[in-house]
Amino acid sequence: MVLSASVAVTGAEAAKKKGAAPVAAGCVKPVAPLCIGVSSGKNTYALLNANPWIPPNTGVTVWGKVTGNSPCGPAIEVSTWKKNNLKCGA
Repeated sequence: MVLSASVAVTGAEAAKKKGAAPVAAGCVKPVAPLCIGVSSGKNTYALLNANPWIPPNTGVTVWGKVTGNSPCGPAIEVSTWKKNNLKCGA
């Protein structure tokens, strides 16, 4: 049982290894009423279940699944995220 736990691969790691394309890349910002989101191109998506929490004004690349609307608009069910080199203002 311990051996199987040590070789388990999370869904996020598997997606990266398979070359899954990121869903969005942009700057994290507050989204009304009580969400955190990412602006990517002309779209802003609420980030659902981003773990660990992503601070505002951080440039990120996000992998996951675009879902229907959340209380804060279109959303991404985050499987993983990574900080990128985007410069995001305060």
